[in-house]
Amino acid sequence: MVELIPKREQKPIFGQVFFLIVSVAVLGAVATAFFVFQQLVRNEGELLEVLEKRFVEDTRPLEEELAAQLQDYKKKTEILRAVLDERKNALAFFGLLEQTSHPGVVFQQFKGNVKTGIFLLTGEAQNFFVLEQQRLVWKERQEFSTILRGIHLSEGGKSSFEVEFVVKPEILDSI
Repeated sequence: MVELIPKREQKPIFGQVFFLIVSVAVLGAVATAFFVFQQLVRNEGELLEVLEKRFVEDTRPLEEELAAQLQDYKKKTEILRAVLDERKNALAFFGLLEQTSHPGVVFQQFKGNVKTGIFLLTGEAQNFFVLEQQRLVWKERQEFSTILRGIHLSEGGKSSFEVEFVVKPEILDSI
């Protein structure tokens, strides 16, 4: 066929293949992002449902268990406080005993009750003269009274004894 009007020769459009590839890549990225975001929304929706169920769920048994544990800890704390207070009071007695003891006197046995303030100690002095000096020191003290018992001669010329301390309550509570 003969053409009356000649057609121009079509030139290839610059970058047509490049823009096609970029367009397909963008389309793929958008489609992928859509599915990824849809999956994230679904997962977060499930998590939200679980959290709402947990929030609505009755927590009274757990609260009661925690309250029971708290009461148990309070009891243990009170017991510990009582033991520490008793020990603190006994430490006051030992401090007083340390201040008033003669270097030649050694105590071997201790029995006592912090609540009553009565302590029974068994000891040994180097000799009767040291024991008499110790008795005079104890006699001068106003914080406590002493009663020496069971004084007898033991091995090596040492004198064994028992002493009962009756300590004033305000001394034991001073720390």
